[in-house]
Order: sequence, then structure tokens, then C-alpha cells
Amino acid sequence: MELAVSTRFTTADLARPVSPMLLLGGGGLTAALSAAGTGVVTSGGSDLTRWRADRVEDADGLALFLRDLDTGHVWTAGWRPGDEAYEARFGVGTVEIVRQDAGVETRLCLAVAPEGALVGRLQLRSLDGRARRIEVTTLAEVVLHDRSADASHPAFSKLFVQTERLDDRPVLLAKRRPRTPEDPSVWLGHWLDDAAAAVSWETDRLRCVGRGRRRTDPAMMDASGDLGGTVGAVLDPVVALRTVVAVSAEGVATRAFGLAGGASREAVSAHAGALGDLGAVDLALRAASDAEQARRDCLGLDDAAADAAQSLIGPLLMGDPSLWAPAALRAAATDGDALPIDGAGPLVVVRVRTEAGVGAVRHLAAWQRYWADLGLPVRLLAVADDPDALAEEGGPVVGADREAQAARLADVWADDALPVASAKPAMLAEGTRPAVPTGDLALDDADLREFNGTGGFSADGTEYVMHLRPGTDGRLSLPPLPWANVIANEHGGFLVTERGAASTWSANSRENRVTPWGNDPVEDPGEALHLQDLDAGTLWSPTGGPTPAAAPVEVRHGFGYSTWRTVVEGIAQHTTMSIAPDASAKLTVLRLTNVGDTPRRLAVTASAQLTLGPRETPRDVVTARVGEVLTARNTARGEFSDRVAVARAVAPEGAEVSLTADRAAFLGRFGTPEAPRALVAGGALDGAVGPGLDAAVHRVALTLAPGETQEVAFVLGEAADPTEADALAARFAHLGAVADAIAETRAFWTETTGALQIQTPDPALDLMVNGWLLYQNLSCRLWGRTAFYQSGGAYGYRDQLQDTSALVYARPDLTRAQILRNAAHQFEEGDVLHWWHPPLSKGIRTRFADDLLWLPLLASAYAETTGDDGVFDEEVRFLTAPLLEEGQDEVFLQPTEAGTSASVYEHAARTIDRSLAVGVHGLPLMGTGDWNDGMNRVGREGRGESVWMGFFLASALDAFLPHVEARGDADRAARYRQHRAHLQSALNADGWDGDWYRRAFYDNGAVMGSAESDECQIDALAQAWAVLSGVAPADRAAQALDAMEARLVDEDAGILRLLAPAFDVTPNDPGYIKGYVPGVRENGGQYTHAALWAVRALAEAGRCERAAPLLGMLSPVRHGDSPEAVAVYKTEPYVIAADVYGVAPHVGRGGWTWYTGSAGWMLRVAVESVLGFGLDRGEAITLAPCIPADWPGFAIRYRLPDGSGTVYTITVQRGETPGLTLDGATLPVPHTGWRVPLVRDGAVHEVQLTI
Repeated sequence: MELAVSTRFTTADLARPVSPMLLLGGGGLTAALSAAGTGVVTSGGSDLTRWRADRVEDADGLALFLRDLDTGHVWTAGWRPGDEAYEARFGVGTVEIVRQDAGVETRLCLAVAPEGALVGRLQLRSLDGRARRIEVTTLAEVVLHDRSADASHPAFSKLFVQTERLDDRPVLLAKRRPRTPEDPSVWLGHWLDDAAAAVSWETDRLRCVGRGRRRTDPAMMDASGDLGGTVGAVLDPVVALRTVVAVSAEGVATRAFGLAGGASREAVSAHAGALGDLGAVDLALRAASDAEQARRDCLGLDDAAADAAQSLIGPLLMGDPSLWAPAALRAAATDGDALPIDGAGPLVVVRVRTEAGVGAVRHLAAWQRYWADLGLPVRLLAVADDPDALAEEGGPVVGADREAQAARLADVWADDALPVASAKPAMLAEGTRPAVPTGDLALDDADLREFNGTGGFSADGTEYVMHLRPGTDGRLSLPPLPWANVIANEHGGFLVTERGAASTWSANSRENRVTPWGNDPVEDPGEALHLQDLDAGTLWSPTGGPTPAAAPVEVRHGFGYSTWRTVVEGIAQHTTMSIAPDASAKLTVLRLTNVGDTPRRLAVTASAQLTLGPRETPRDVVTARVGEVLTARNTARGEFSDRVAVARAVAPEGAEVSLTADRAAFLGRFGTPEAPRALVAGGALDGAVGPGLDAAVHRVALTLAPGETQEVAFVLGEAADPTEADALAARFAHLGAVADAIAETRAFWTETTGALQIQTPDPALDLMVNGWLLYQNLSCRLWGRTAFYQSGGAYGYRDQLQDTSALVYARPDLTRAQILRNAAHQFEEGDVLHWWHPPLSKGIRTRFADDLLWLPLLASAYAETTGDDGVFDEEVRFLTAPLLEEGQDEVFLQPTEAGTSASVYEHAARTIDRSLAVGVHGLPLMGTGDWNDGMNRVGREGRGESVWMGFFLASALDAFLPHVEARGDADRAARYRQHRAHLQSALNADGWDGDWYRRAFYDNGAVMGSAESDECQIDALAQAWAVLSGVAPADRAAQALDAMEARLVDEDAGILRLLAPAFDVTPNDPGYIKGYVPGVRENGGQYTHAALWAVRALAEAGRCERAAPLLGMLSPVRHGDSPEAVAVYKTEPYVIAADVYGVAPHVGRGGWTWYTGSAGWMLRVAVESVLGFGLDRGEAITLAPCIPADWPGFAIRYRLPDGSGTVYTITVQRGETPGLTLDGATLPVPHTGWRVPLVRDGAVHEVQLTI
């Protein structure tokens, strides 16, 4: 069956700045497909497949890979660099791609059937008279979500998707679990025709693509044979099907496939059934073409007009620089009243100056109706000197005074004429890649502590060292998931993985990213380094990625720096990445040594895409250069608009430095960071800078004599304004300045992490406490507020306050500062911002119950530890903003200063005053969540109660009451004591279930956390805080802890679950926690934050035989102490994970690492609860160890944080007679615990405690 063709595209046409695309639609499904075979499929407002809208790499969509099983030759049905015998044909409602590869013609025809499914017909023909066996594999990433929501946090979005396979047919299904009752039900179906033979499948993207690989070069194509067959809660979903097609010597073999979305399992299964045979697909292709022609006829569009409208699909979806408004005009935009452009979708703006412009508006209005009928909403706005002159056109129009504002928002700008997509050729990526160089480096695993086959700790524990070795295929053997370092100071920072892929930010790690945040543990994209031998033409990365050599690499993550060491082709390389101690400047230094006997001509290149905001918007980026310094601005990023990014190379004398900001020219169209076109082609970079050029690339070419060592540095940072940017660039113009800054940063971390050191019988615990937990807590949680799996950028009211409570021994100044910062984000009414973004404090006002109470609890703890009661006297202003309306759970807003202030004491008291309301059971109201954000609908109607909140409020009251009484605030003291007594009674009445404490009461009165509950019968949080609060009587405390251990501790998996069984199908609606697949994050997995409170409770209850072993069980070191353990846990074994999964097939797998409050709490639980170390009002050290009987003792070295240099070395040992000595003198046996008075004399004092 032949279909009419309206436009043909060859390889030369794909060199355009944007791929030509055809928009197809029918039955509620829309597909935008490019001439390269890429594209996106949407249904009901959700993307079914992932679409990054990257006009340069352009690699997304439903891909087809083919392999000749006799020759091993692999190709795709779409276009890839180097393809010549290739043609894409756009018809009326159809896309056909024809190509020839090694004697095989591949013909792929695609259309959207009127029923609402993307259907494809694949025809294979032998061109050389040989019979063939062709293995065909499909692959598409699954989204089932709004595009912007998915792009803002892909790792989170993926957790709600489950996959399955129909038993009797070659059909894969995927569904998104709803987070709210209002969320639509979204399903996807993907199938091969029923005649396909021996179909295998896979839905786990990590298995399909492979770590460190690209979707254009997936690991599943390394070998033929069946796919793995994984379905279920795969965490990173794809759909992939594989079959073998027999092609006769003279005939044509045909296979068909489809992809559809729907609101139910039955709907997508029905599509697969109706379109599951070749005849039905043939009919659907014809029907699609007929339907498209009917659409055009109905809308009054001839083929020329429809083709013109279709020619703008690529620019609308991916952006065409030639159709952006002039940069100067966009830069002139100021904030003003909202433009009349409601709705979603790309924005086309027509600047009307003459009748030609009026005509353009009319044509575009017709095209807008056409695009909408195909399923693509497009907004249209006219800008005219006389808006009234366009009144008859009926569309939105604004005056010329709004021109700049409209220009800044326009995806397509039409200046008094119809827009025309650019046909100007760009550089295509090279089809061949340089040969993979080899090298050798001796790596000694025996030098590493806790070595697990991939890495281990350095002898002093301050570095985590990875040994990455090439396998038999020459590829580096990588950890199962990225093993990263988060390197930050108060001004900015970056995160970097073991492959060297980095993401940099400044001032705010979400709102002001300098380079993109990838959030992709499979492909692990990011900033890159390349090294090139200019004579041999070989190209590789000195960090192991993105272009690894076949050579071992040693990676070291340390406190404030990471290093890579390798030897390739006779060049020894040592790379260091660090940060300036006092500026937002990432510093990279490569030390190169020629270990051979001939001169070597080399080029070192550092490259990054520039974001300059929360997400990539290339049209808003304007780059410039002054000599070897590249600067970049984005004036459309609100409060960060004045900031200037700076990138420069620091080269040795005689080296040649070149640069470019043109990402398309550097990578090449359809290029990748593995083999950038500009590097493969060779020569200096083109020096291009200007509007829309959004890269920072520097190349340094140099010559190394035999035995010579030279260094090259790269600086990437940002400053508040152009003047500071100039100063930043000038400061790091010399290698010595870069080296000094790195040394200062390392010295800072050595000093800070060295404040408190321990030595116990558990070396894994020592490794974490002696630096890694404090580093994770300060660098990532407080300063960075971002990590690989989560990038918040904001301060969380409850979060950073808890984090800084763990810094009180090393940096009490930071604890104090956070108390004041939190108090400053409280409203006059007493409630607080749940989180807020600096610098303007934009955040959300909510009905969360617990946030505000962390202020009195932890401010009191700070004062009791340091003796600094003056913190309560500090005057701090309040905020004001509109109150939440009836039925409104939360609102994102920009608060203002209220004009009133009060002492921190008053701020803290108001939080308690606001928290005293109770429900029918006498328990605190839960609102839209307590500590567990995912339980946001338990009490949203205002009646639900939280048992845990009762324990938590009791703890806050107990901590704060002494300060209330010390101030003579008698009325409050009486009210608080009375409420505390009522809580004690209510919690032990309706809060008690018989064997453990309940978790909550829903708005409807149903109990959560009861033996009678269908799901979530027991929750660790309630049991732990029943003990920590002192509310539980001794017998019930024992029962609760026994139940917690019996039902939630899984020592075989090494986890302590938050709750069990997981939420799944209960008719009660706890909140979005139920949307997570069972066993993931809070929903039945280990949530480490709560698990540590459970350990603290065991210690508090005197269960010393259990506390330390369970704390050790939670340690990431133990989760990654062998190759087998690493294969299960997968994530970093040197930093704590927020969660560990708790349901098969992922039991024991680490979740989101680094950005978790668990780091601070593990430090506190280890030091305070197990080792029993504390400070009493800054006057004495207190000691109350809770260690198991098989521990003979332990030691602590503590340096006071006052700058005096005073050190206390504490030795705890078992003996027959308890006693305590200080510098040899016996101290009295106390009635309330062991106590060592402090002096600040700069000396080293020895303490010995016998227990």
C-alpha cells in the first residue's frame, strides 16, 4: 500500500538547526515525529514517552534498533550520524522513513490511527539476494505525566509508574499510580503484532540502556538474544520489545507495532487487540491519511497551508534561533501586568506593523485551530501600535509598550510576516568516532579499607577511593548507580559523579543552576572534560566519562574535592575538582605528565551547557567574551537577572586557548558529549558567542616534552554583577591562585570534620562519624541543598533546623544562625513557611502540623547544649501574607515583612500556642501532614488526628517549659503543663492499640497504625517517639519497641521499615504516600531518618545490646561491604541514603542519597545515644554510654569549637569499679550521670571513664 508523499528529507535536510517535524493526531492521541525518527507521543495532556526538546542532541522518542544476526551489523530505523542512504517522507498524516544498511532496506511507516494509537509498519527487504534474520528491538522511555512536572524532577516522577506484560500477547502495559484523587488515570500500551515470533521484553531502563551509556547506544544491543523480562515497580520505566524477523532472499518481511495511551488497563489493551495484526495496521495507516485530509478540508486548509503550518512544529517544540525575538528586545523586558495569554503551549507572537502583519495573524489563527485539532495547543498574541485595528481578528492583542515583555516569552517571533523555519545548514555530528585509546595504571585494592570490589576508604578514612577497570569489552566497570560527591560552600557548589559528570549552581541550587541538573542515574549527563592526542587523533576523558579510554581510573571523593588519576597512551593524568572557599567558583585542575620519550601535542577541553536558571532556556542566555574569559547572563531569571556566569581557562605559557559558546557547533547536530563534532574534526574552537549560544567550552592546546609536567585549570562560577564577575575572572587568572584556593578549601574541611573523632570496635561507624556524616550534613544539606536524586534549593523549616542541630559540637554558630533564619520565616499568626527559596523567601504556606514546633524544640536543645540562652532574646521580624482560604491546603507565595518583630522566645511560644488544638480523641490535629509529608490527606478536612504529633508536641513542651518558667511567663507555663498532662492521658488511651501505639486517625475516624488496619498496621515513628517523649509508661514502651523490632526490623535485608504493610489499595486515603509503589521511600521502605529515631529510642530505653548493632546495620558502609552487597544496595557506601527499598524485587536497594536529614541524625544518634556524649550548657561534658556487652570500650577526641584549641581525649573502658578521672584526678560519682567540667585553656585534657 503506497501513501502519498508531500515532502522528502535527506541527510542534508537534517543539517538544519531544527529537525523537520510532522504533527499527527487522532482519537485523543498526538505524536510529533521528526524526519530523524525522533519525537514525542502525548495523550490527555500527559507525555506517554519522554521528550527533552533538545534541538542539538535530538535523541528522544520511540526507537527501533535492528541487528543482522548473521553479520552482527546494528542500525536503527531512524537517522544517526554518518547515515547517507536515508530519506524521510512526510505525507498526509503519515511519516515514512526509508534507509539502506549493509544490503538491507528498512522502510518504516508511522501514523496516528483515528482510534487514538500510534501505529507503525516495519518492512525489511534484502537488497543483495541473501536471506536474513533481523532482530528488531523497540525502546521508549515511559513518562505518563505532565512534561514540565516530569522534567522538574524525573527521579521522583518515575517512582509512581508500574509495568506489566499481558500473559497471552506481546503487549506491555504501564500505569501511573495517582498521587491525589484528582489525578487522572494514565496508562500506556506498547505491542507488536500478534504474528511476531518469540517476543521478549524489558521495562527496566537501567537494564536496557546500561550505566553510563546513551539511549542511542543501549547496552541491550551489545548482544543478541532475549531481553531480561523485568516488569513491575522498575523505578525507571521503559517499554522494550524484541523479536526476530526472517527476511527471504527476494521477498519483503513485515512487522507491525503500536503505542497508545488511555484512562484504563482495558482501554489500552483494547487498542492492542484492535491494532494487533498487520491487516489492521495497514487499514489504520490508510484511515489516518484519510482522516488528516478530512481535517484539512474541514478547516479550509489546502496542502500548501497545512505544510506551512507543519513546518513550524519543530520550532514550536524545540526552538529555532532564527525565530526568536531579537536579544536586545528580550533583554529590555520588565515585569508588568500579565499578558492575555491564558493556557498552556508554545507562544507565537506577531509584531504587527503593516497589513502584512495583519495577514500573518489571520493565517496563524487558522494554523492555531489546525494545531489544536491535532492535539497541540498553541497560544497566539499580536503586538500592534494600534491594538484596536486588530479588534476584528478576535485574538488577544497588546500595544507596542508590551513588545519587549511579549518578546521575552515568545517561542516563535514573527515580525510583520509569517514565520519561516530556518533552512540554514548546521554542522552534523561525525559518523565515525576516534579509536578508543588504551592505558595502564597499577591499582592496589589492598590499600583500601572496607573494599567491596569497586571501592573502599583511604587509610585515614577521609577519602572514598574507587578503582574503575576496563572490562573485556574495553568499557569501564562502573558502580551500579552514580557514586557522587556534593561540594559546596555558602555561595554555591557542584555535584560530580565518579565519571566526572558535574552540575554547578550558584546562590540557589534549584532556581539558579549554572549548568543542568541531570537527575539521570543511567546516562549520567553533565559537564565534561576531554583530552585529545592531536597527532594520533585519539580522544578520551581523563575522568572516565563521558568518553572513557580502555584504561584503569582511580577516583577519590574527599571532603571538598574529588580527584581522578589515570595513564592513557603514555600521558599520566591527575584531575582535581574543588571549589573556592569563599566564592561561587568551581575549580578544575589537570596535571599532565608525558611519561614517554617523544614530544606530545595535546588538547584539553572543558565543556558545559549553560542553564542560568531552574531549567534550560537557550533563547534567554546571552554569552560574551573578553579574551579567554567567557561570560553569560540570563536577564529573564527574576531575582538572579543581574548575575553573571564566568568561565575561563588558565593555561601554561605558550599554550593556545580557544573557546565557543555554540553548543550545536561543538557537539554537532545529533551529536553527543562522547564525541563532540568540534573535537573529532580537530582545530581551535570557533570563538562564537552571542544570544542563544548557551555553552561554555574552552580548549587548551599544548605540547609536552618527554618527562615534562604541565597544568591546565578551568574556572566555572558566577558573581552577583558584572563588576564582581570581572574580579572573579581576574582572581583566578593564574594557576597559583587556583591551587591556593583548593588548598584553603581542603584545610577548612580538615579542620571542621576533625572537631569530634571517635574510635570504637565498629570501624564502619568510625568512618561515618569521623567526617563523612558531618560533611554530608554541612556541604550537601545545609549549603548545597541539592544532590543527584533531589534538588530542592530551598530551606525546609523542619529540615535545615534539624541538620544544624547536629553541628552544635563543631559549628554552633551555624546552629544559632539557622534558629534565627527559621524564626524569620514565621508569620504573625504563628505558622511558618514549609520551605522557602533564598534570596526572596518565596515559599509555601501550608497546614502542616509539625514544622513550626521544631523551633522551640531545637532552640531549647541548642541553649541546653551551649548555655547560650541569649538566642531567645534576639529580635526577629515576622512575615505577613494572605491566610489560606477554606479548602486550600497550601499556596506558593512571596511573603513580605510584617513590620513587627519579637524575640525568638516569642516566636517559639507562638508556635506552641498555635499547636494546642485537638480532635475528638484529644490528640493534635494532623492538618495536611505531620512529619510524613506523604500523609497529606489524613487530616486535610480538619478532623484527622496524629498520634505521633502528640508525642512530638509533648517533647517540644518538655524542652521549652524551663525557658517559659525562667522568663516568668506564668500563664503560658500553666497552660502548657496542663496540655502536656492531657496529651499524656489521650495518647495512652486512644493512642494505644493494645500491643503498640497507633499512628493517626483519618478525617472519617478510621484508625491508621492498628492491628485492625488493612495496611500500615504499625509505624516506627509512633513507637520511637512514644519512648523519646517519655509519654509511654515503661511496660508499654517495652511492648511498643518489641512490636517495632518484630514487625519492622529485617536484619537479613539490613533495613528497618517505616511502616508495614505498605499502602496499596486501602479505601482510606492517606495521601500521596499511597501513590508510591509499595516498598519505595516512605511507603513501606526504610526511611532512614525515622529508623535512626528508632535506634535512639532503643538506647533511651536502655536496650544497649540492640542500639549499636542496629545503628551499624543502618550504616551505608555495611550495605556496601562486598561485591554482592553493592549489587543489591547499588548506591554510595560512604554517605547515608534517605531511604532503602523494602519490597521485592528491590529489597535492600538504596534510594535517594546525600540530600537527607539522616546524616545529621545518624551523627547525633551515634555520638549522643550510643556513645552517650553531650554538653551541658557549655560548662561540662556529659557521658552516658549505651554500648553492647561485647564492646570493651571506645575513645572520643573532642576539640572545643571556641577557637581556644582546647582538646578533650576521652577513653571509656569496662572495669570492675566505675569511676571518672580528669587529667589523672578522680571526679566525684554523680547522681545524674557522669560529668566533666570544661576549661578553655588551649591544652589537651585526658578523661578516663570506667563503666
